[in-house]
Amino acid sequence: MDRTSGTTGGRSTKIEHTPHQEFPSAPTQDLAIPSASLPILPDEVINAILLRLPVKSLVRFKCVSRSWLSLISSPEFIKAHLKFHTSRDSQRILIKGYVDVDDCVKQCSLNCLMCDEISTDVVMFDNLNWEVPSRTIVIVGSSNGLVCIDANASGLFLWNPSTGKSKELPDLDVEVPEYSDQYYIIFGFGYDEVNDDYKVVEIICTFDDCAVLSSGRRDVNVYSMRNESWKRLGNFQGGYIAQEQCGIVLNGNLHWPLKKEDYLSICCVDLPSETYREMGLPNLDEYYDSDIDIFQGSLCMLCRHSNEYTHTDVWIMKEYGIRESWMKVLSIPHHESWAYPSYKLLWTSEDEKILLINGPDLVLYNAKDGSFKSYKVGFSSSSADLQFTLSDACVYVESLVSLNQEQQVQH
Repeated sequence: MDRTSGTTGGRSTKIEHTPHQEFPSAPTQDLAIPSASLPILPDEVINAILLRLPVKSLVRFKCVSRSWLSLISSPEFIKAHLKFHTSRDSQRILIKGYVDVDDCVKQCSLNCLMCDEISTDVVMFDNLNWEVPSRTIVIVGSSNGLVCIDANASGLFLWNPSTGKSKELPDLDVEVPEYSDQYYIIFGFGYDEVNDDYKVVEIICTFDDCAVLSSGRRDVNVYSMRNESWKRLGNFQGGYIAQEQCGIVLNGNLHWPLKKEDYLSICCVDLPSETYREMGLPNLDEYYDSDIDIFQGSLCMLCRHSNEYTHTDVWIMKEYGIRESWMKVLSIPHHESWAYPSYKLLWTSEDEKILLINGPDLVLYNAKDGSFKSYKVGFSSSSADLQFTLSDACVYVESLVSLNQEQQVQH
C-alpha cells in the first residue's frame, strides 16, 4: 500500500527568522517582533537553495510550511532535483545479503566506496528503514531512485529507499500450471520517459508437456504505476530466459538474454509502446555463458569462455539496435577471491574503474592498470557481531520520486 502523504498549499514568498531569545511563558501585548530579521528571499533563490539539499533534509523541510510542502512535492521540483543530483555523489549501493537464512538490505554511498582512503577490511553498510517482507527477496532493478523488489510469496514492491516509502503492487490474475515446477516468473523494471510512467514487466515462462523450456510459452504482462493496473501484452513461443536474470533497462527498453535452439539473441520489451521483439547478437559460440548488462551507457554482454576460466570478455553494442555494431572492448581477469567467477557489473566510471560482484565479494577493477580492490561487506557497528553474506546489489540514485503519481500531479 502506498503510504505517500498528500500535500496542500501555495508557493512560498518569504522566510522570516527571529533570533533566539528568552520569551516569557505567556505572550504580552508589549512583545514586539525584533527588527533584526532576515531579508525576504525571492522564490527563485529559495528554489535554488532547496535543489542543492539531500533528500533526507528535504523530507524534513516539508514540515516548515504548506508552501514548502507544495514546492518540494511538486513534479517539477522532483524532476529538477533528480537532474541536479545525478552525479556519483548522490548514488548509493543497495546490498542484498543474508544472515543465517534471512535476507536483508543495506546501503552505503558509492562516492565513499570509491575514495582511495577507505579501508577494504570491512565496508560498513547501514540498515535501511524498510522491513523485508519475506525471508528471500530479489532486487529486480532501480530507476530514478525507485527500486523494485520481488518478495516472492509476499508480492512485488516498489520502494524509494531515500524517502522510506514503499508500495505493494496488486496481484495479476493469471492461470499458471498446476505444479509449481512447471513454470517460473522473471521481472524487469524501468522508467517510460515518453509517458512519464514507471513500469514493471512480468514474463511467465512455462514448460510444455514434455518439460522442455525451449519450446514452452512466454506470457508477457506489464504493470503501469500511473494507471495502477496490469495489462497483458500476449506471448511469444520458444527460447529460454534464465530464471535468475532480471531485465536490464536502457533507452526505455528492458532486455533479457534469450537462448534459442541454435543461437542466442536478446528479448526486448519496449516500455512506451508496450511491444516486444528480438535483437541480434554477434557470434558467441566460443563462450559458455553470457549475461546482459550496461557498460558506460551502452548495452553489453559479459561473456565467459567455454574452456577457459581466466577472464570475462565485455562486448558492447556501440549503436543501439544495430547488430553489426557489437564489438569486444575489454577483458576482465578473473579475481582470485572466487573459485567460480561469475561477474555482475554494478557501475563503471569515466576513468575506467569497474565495480563488480564476484560471487559473495564486492570487487573494484581498474582497467588502466589491471589492479583489483576487494571489499569485505559488514554491518553497522551496532550489529558487527553478526555474519553477513552478500548475494546481490544494485546502484540507485537518491531522489524524491513519489510512488503515487496521481497524487503528485495534483500539487
